[in-house]
Amino acid sequence: MVDRLTRMENDLDRRLEEKLTRLALKVIADAKRLAPIDEGDLETALDVGEVKQTIAGMYIDIGTSPEVDGYAVVQHEGFRKTKNGAIVEMTPGEKTRSKPSHGGYMPGKKFLENALKMNEDLILQELKSVLEGG
Repeated sequence: MVDRLTRMENDLDRRLEEKLTRLALKVIADAKRLAPIDEGDLETALDVGEVKQTIAGMYIDIGTSPEVDGYAVVQHEGFRKTKNGAIVEMTPGEKTRSKPSHGGYMPGKKFLENALKMNEDLILQELKSVLEGG
């Protein structure tokens, strides 16, 4: 009985890990299509981490590689603060404006947040399916 429960737990963990990874890759693919573009570094830097398990549950990190984190935050939020504290609003450049809309969103600020919003129903449905044994 204990062996069977352990196998069931391991199977559930494996299926959750696979599903989280696939969903995170989908979100990142959408985020790349929504990311502002200057030289393409931001799109290239968007990545998916490994699934981690804690006492509270399982999670996966998505975002950018550390070397572009500061730039990514400025681009995502659409503004930056100057040294003297002034707020400078970022506006999409020509290359970003030339990208088509995707999933009902225009490329530019909030690219990662919008990619998550686009996939929210899918994520909930897929995770529910795994937890229900599907």
